[in-house]
Amino acid sequence: MSDKRPIGVLDSGLGGLTVVKEVINQLPNEDVVFIGDEARMPYGIKTHEQIISYTREMVQYLISQNVKIIIYGCNTATANALQTLRQEFTIPMIGVIQPGSKEASEVTKTNHIGIIGTESTINSKSYNKTISEIDPKIKSLGVAAQKFVSFVETDTADTKEAKDNIEATLKPFKDNDFDTLILGCTHFPMLKKQINDYLPQTKLVDPAVSTVDVAKKYLTKNDLLTNLNNRTVKLYATGDIKEFARLAKRWLKTDIDEISLVNIGGNNERNNNSN
Repeated sequence: MSDKRPIGVLDSGLGGLTVVKEVINQLPNEDVVFIGDEARMPYGIKTHEQIISYTREMVQYLISQNVKIIIYGCNTATANALQTLRQEFTIPMIGVIQPGSKEASEVTKTNHIGIIGTESTINSKSYNKTISEIDPKIKSLGVAAQKFVSFVETDTADTKEAKDNIEATLKPFKDNDFDTLILGCTHFPMLKKQINDYLPQTKLVDPAVSTVDVAKKYLTKNDLLTNLNNRTVKLYATGDIKEFARLAKRWLKTDIDEISLVNIGGNNERNNNSN
């Protein structure tokens, strides 16, 4: 029995491509359909209700593409929308927060874990709560790094402004007991080099890796993997398609079968900006 339906990945922007990259690495036969809501990103500063509504539209879009599982390649959507939407849809959905928290809890030697994410993810305390459920002895500290998202989206990670902002943001984790840092936004692995320059001793946890591992185990256990090896990768974005395509090709370094602009949500928000 081989299930050729694709794996769906959603994100507020192009950060979720770090999850797509992991799917390609760990599940090389599987078709992938990705949607990034470039038109309405960043999600990290939106309200809880907005994030649920936007994420719901992406879930509906992926279901229309006949996916067999949806991975939330977005910490903000995982923190705000996953529980609600699991009650609305029957399709299996996996978020990045639980697997990332588990991995960090296993990696830390000092029981001090730092978390960087968008304002919304940090304010939701989702990582802190999940980590303390896994191991109450671990102290965790979340710091909002909202600016990091735009450094990735605008491809300006190597500028002086970015370097200064990265150092100022990460200062709470420098020269103390924090030995592990969760990159709690899927854009942030694209800044690993810059983060490591400032925190060379700190272990960086990219939740995408363990999240795709969880997805792989689920698909294996439920006989949902394909045994065909003519994989396709299709990427859809709701805005900024040229820049998205350029960065996607550079980041994924693999054959991409389609990169297209799509309109979700029906009322074309990028033209009238109404909710």
